Amino acid sequence: MKDRQLLSDLRALTAVKAPPSLLEQILHEIGLGDVYAPLTTPLGAVFVAWNRLGVSAVMKTQTAEEFEARFEQRFHRRPRAAQELPADLGQRFDLRSVTEFERSVLLKAREIPRGEVRTYGWIAQQIGHPAAVRAVGSALRKNPVPVLIPCHRVVRSDGRIGEYALGGSGNKVAILAAEGVPTGELARLSRATH
Repeated sequence: MKDRQLLSDLRALTAVKAPPSLLEQILHEIGLGDVYAPLTTPLGAVFVAWNRLGVSAVMKTQTAEEFEARFEQRFHRRPRAAQELPADLGQRFDLRSVTEFERSVLLKAREIPRGEVRTYGWIAQQIGHPAAVRAVGSALRKNPVPVLIPCHRVVRSDGRIGEYALGGSGNKVAILAAEGVPTGELARLSRATH
């Protein structure tokens, strides 16, 4: 009799919905909850989120509230504001939101030195998928941590700038120029690295 009651009580638990804040609280308790703070970049202020695995997101929004809403929409968890950025910002990344292919593209882009550019084709070659040039572009467009993983340093083989995960090609030109890349010479630079 007690076993039947226990089984019945356990089945009834499947109808109970946990409050949304419970997951957020659990994630923060185990160190996987995200916190965020603003970071000044050549593009102005952006918001950076991180957790114990590393940086999870970089987004350019007008307000902290807009950042929180966009972060929650993309990652299905809500970040909390932090007082300051971590000292090791950009050393580790939480890339759970991307596929293995996208991760390999992003990690290869991370190797491109400041002030230099490479082509989408170069990345495709380097990661062992030479025919996947468009897929490389798609992976870079989905970069959850632009600026810190420098997808802006990847251009088209014809020298055109290409798109940018953090606000389009105009922002890509601005950040490359801030790094000292002569953006008027991209066609020559891209041919040299292809």
